Amino acid sequence: MSQVLSDLERFFGALKEVGVVIGEAKPLSFIFIIKPELSYTVPVWEYVITPLNKGVVVAQIQNAVSLSSILNRELEFSAVSKLISTEIEELKHLREAKVLACIEDIEKFMNDSSLEVTYRPRYVVHPASPVFLAPRTLLERLYAGREKTIYVGNLVTREDVKVHFSIRGFMRHVAIIAQTGAGKSYLAGVVIEELLKQGATLIVIDPHADHVKLAVQAENWPKSLADRVKVYSSQESLIKYIKDINVKNIRKLSVRFSDLTLHEIFYITGIHEKYTQIRKVVRDSIDEIKKRHNEVTVRSLTTLLEDKLRVSRGVDSVERALNYIQKLQNFNIFGDTTTILMEDLLKPKHAAIIDLSGIPDREADLIVYFILKKLIEVKMEERGQSYKFPIFLVVEEIHRFAPPPQSGETLSLPLFKRIASEGRKFGLFLIAISQRPSKINPDVLSQCNSQIIMKITNPIDQRTVLEASERLSEYLFEDLPGLDRGEAVVVGEITSLPAIIKVRRRETLEGGADIDVDRLLDEALTYVEEERREEEQRYKDWDNFRKWGGPR
Repeated sequence: MSQVLSDLERFFGALKEVGVVIGEAKPLSFIFIIKPELSYTVPVWEYVITPLNKGVVVAQIQNAVSLSSILNRELEFSAVSKLISTEIEELKHLREAKVLACIEDIEKFMNDSSLEVTYRPRYVVHPASPVFLAPRTLLERLYAGREKTIYVGNLVTREDVKVHFSIRGFMRHVAIIAQTGAGKSYLAGVVIEELLKQGATLIVIDPHADHVKLAVQAENWPKSLADRVKVYSSQESLIKYIKDINVKNIRKLSVRFSDLTLHEIFYITGIHEKYTQIRKVVRDSIDEIKKRHNEVTVRSLTTLLEDKLRVSRGVDSVERALNYIQKLQNFNIFGDTTTILMEDLLKPKHAAIIDLSGIPDREADLIVYFILKKLIEVKMEERGQSYKFPIFLVVEEIHRFAPPPQSGETLSLPLFKRIASEGRKFGLFLIAISQRPSKINPDVLSQCNSQIIMKITNPIDQRTVLEASERLSEYLFEDLPGLDRGEAVVVGEITSLPAIIKVRRRETLEGGADIDVDRLLDEALTYVEEERREEEQRYKDWDNFRKWGGPR
């Protein structure tokens, strides 16, 4: 053991001993007693090491216990007070550590950057072995990654240690899960920034305009990157808002009605398959318009149905078909052309933000369906022949588009299932984001082999996450409710070891953040006070008018 300690100090300098292994040790965990003077300086989640043969075991503290063999719970208060006054025993401070990795030969590991660590230790640490704080340089090496990586945050317990995500890990799909307000969209923005800088092609489904400001130049976000982001939006009011925040690359989001299939028209209008007569009326009317070589639009279809209704003198199926089709006049997404073109979306080092804010669920689902259908054609059915570069599909609120079986089926759900199960083979990678994991279709969530999990307090959602993740251990699971805003548990193939991180600051401007309630309430009080003063002044003016200038 002396040789191992000598090697460790040669690579990392003087080590800080914090305790000694005691009791029964297992391959994946051990308990150590901590030095009394350090009991308040070695917290849960801290990283420690202990020597093993020629190598070292790296572990993370998962539990802390203070106990006394004399001061037991059966004693009365007076007896406890007497025992304390005699100072016959000090408290014992124990830590339970979860083994993360085993480096079997520390010298080879530090001299060969390609050498991997063993994540399922085959040996057991010995009782009486010393326990040291893990050196910063060792943790940096473990969390740096060996391939192309992106920097997303730092260890919570070691703010000077950066955690890098393996881009290769994104090939197995990633889920970002957190309750509202925990910072999942902020984290997603950091991931998008990093992937864009690495040359990625990104398509971002954005139901709440959280990411439109990626297209805005900022202090740490140069114009050269902001110009590589294009925003697609539907409503004129939203486009005006986007222009007001200085987004340059805006395109009107629209779908040409004649590009829709009958199946898609029936879905967005809500004409159920059991309404066979209504479907027949719509289908025959569309065929009739096409035979005249006319454009099938909402207006032309509505006009034809109105004509048929006058001729048929109130036939129920025609009248009901007209009612369904007339609803489409309120949709904002239909235009002269379909602007969701793959040649515009699919470019290297480019992000397309699909802004769906203000769009009803069925319209939003139709747009997502269009995009997924085109992506599958380009990457999976054509096997990447027309676009060879990998595509990262970032989907906020994925539960809206890929719900569980008991919630019904959306138009885009079958395509999400296919991408989740097969997309990685063809360079189509999913980043699924949601505040309600229990509302995500299990066939989609289970395919996300890496999870970035932020604060979750809902027991159903907690259990769903635990069941979906093969690598989320119980001790990390139990800490999910206690995470602060911006903190996340990271497990899976995107990271070398499980980590609890603090997300780094964004380089882009944040969109979709919570409103400043304190400031707005102060403004409300100011508004009410000004209103009261104006009203008092009006009364004074009226009194003066009656007294001096009014009729006598």
